[in-house]
Amino acid sequence: MEIQKLSQDDLDSIARLISSVAEVDIFPYFCEQGRAEFQTRVLPDLKTILTESNYLSVKAVISGDIVGVAALRNADYLTHLFVSKSCQGMGVGKALLDYVVKETQAKQVNLRSSINAVSFYESLGFECTGEEGDYNGIRFMPMTLDLSKPESSKAW
Repeated sequence: MEIQKLSQDDLDSIARLISSVAEVDIFPYFCEQGRAEFQTRVLPDLKTILTESNYLSVKAVISGDIVGVAALRNADYLTHLFVSKSCQGMGVGKALLDYVVKETQAKQVNLRSSINAVSFYESLGFECTGEEGDYNGIRFMPMTLDLSKPESSKAW
């Protein structure tokens, strides 16, 4: 597996990847409004992670196929982390997260985890920082990884 920077040429591939993962892992936790919000807002917003200079956007590639994607905004906010269903549980998500965390100088990384991914992030040292939230039907859990803690920095 290789971790590489995303390029404009990857847009269609990552949109398909994210859509397929969302259909199985995320949409079951959303109401109809949340599904519609995701499809009309999140997917079209993918161009932003490829064109804006304040994003570090990377992909995981196996045998020429994109199997995962991650995007870190402003060096401290994880906006995307998606791994193909066929590669979940193989360390792809951790490798993507490892890459972006090692690239940042931030003292913490924040995110809004999908409900199904909370245990994944907790296993990597993230902690819930509030109650479950809902934005236009998109359910999430606010989480933070404190990189200033000695025990957190050992993992990265």
